[in-house]
Amino acid sequence: MSDLGAMLGSGSGGFTPDARFAGLRGIEEELPRPLSVMRMRFGADVVPAASAPPPVMVPEFPAEPDPMEEARADAYAQGWADAQEAAEMAAVQADKTRGRMETVIHRLDGELAEQFRQRLMETVIALCESCLAPLALDKDALLRRVERAAAMFSRADDERVIRLHPDDLAAVQARLPEDWNVQPDPTVERGAIRVESGGGEDGGAEDGPRQWRRAIAEALDVGGLD
Repeated sequence: MSDLGAMLGSGSGGFTPDARFAGLRGIEEELPRPLSVMRMRFGADVVPAASAPPPVMVPEFPAEPDPMEEARADAYAQGWADAQEAAEMAAVQADKTRGRMETVIHRLDGELAEQFRQRLMETVIALCESCLAPLALDKDALLRRVERAAAMFSRADDERVIRLHPDDLAAVQARLPEDWNVQPDPTVERGAIRVESGGGEDGGAEDGPRQWRRAIAEALDVGGLD
């Protein structure tokens, strides 16, 4: 046996425990392994950690209504309803206004169209007059018109009177038949011919620029252009 073996001694298993540790024998069997080791290490009891307590369930109670929030919600709802009502009333008023405006526009369109038509027809008549004026003052044309006007009445009518403007009569008198009663009349328009029979104007006829303008106006469906 070596010196180490003599110091430790020999036992049944080849190992003899030291007498100094004899008082600690059996502790491992009495205590749980981890605690026994800790006691040996620190020489004090180790209290195991307590388990966490179960969570406390706090009952939930409904929150008390907030008067300010309720008032705000009521005000919002009332404002929304008022806005909808105002929008509906505005839409109705807009429809009425649009209807009135459409009526006015249609009336204005009709009036403007009528004004345009009148001006257009007046322009046409003015152009016609500019073309007819020389014809009314033409001596040959005036003589032919006098002959046609006189032919409308019976030659046996001795009371037939032909009236011309003095200037027109001076222009054609030398070419008129001597048995025709042709009288100057300053009330007759230049280029016009008035034939009277039976002693009055009702029994005669008249032809001239005024009658031409009236005929053109009637053809163009324009009134008030005498």
